Amino acid sequence: MSKWININEAAAKYGYNKAIIQLWAEMKRFPISYEEDTPAIDEKSFLEFIDKCKKGITAEYIDTLEELCMAKTRICDIYVEIIGEQDKELMLQRDKIAQISEIQATMKRQNVRLRDCKKIVAQYEESFHVSWIERLWRRLKRLIKS
Repeated sequence: MSKWININEAAAKYGYNKAIIQLWAEMKRFPISYEEDTPAIDEKSFLEFIDKCKKGITAEYIDTLEELCMAKTRICDIYVEIIGEQDKELMLQRDKIAQISEIQATMKRQNVRLRDCKKIVAQYEESFHVSWIERLWRRLKRLIKS
């Protein structure tokens, strides 16, 4: 049965950088487990990989590294697309907010105008009730009823 060792312990024990070990694990050079907070690697497979590396970098290693870089590039491209779509959505929302603000300002101006009109109409109604036209109108109504 293989012995699992977390990446921090492997880095300290064998003198390799933790990020390098993580990269090799992502390249699937040896098994990695994410069951714990700190990922763990199969120590035996790790040592076999280290022995291969000491013999020299192989074409297979370079191909795997290239595939990993291409995969990371595809992921970055997807993130760029997502961010672009979010930017478009944000611009649409800003446009809608601007339109709503414009409508609100127009409604406020209209309310002020209506309020002013109501005041003016109220003033004329009062003067109409006490004016000679109103008195004349009342007299005409009485005459018509008689």
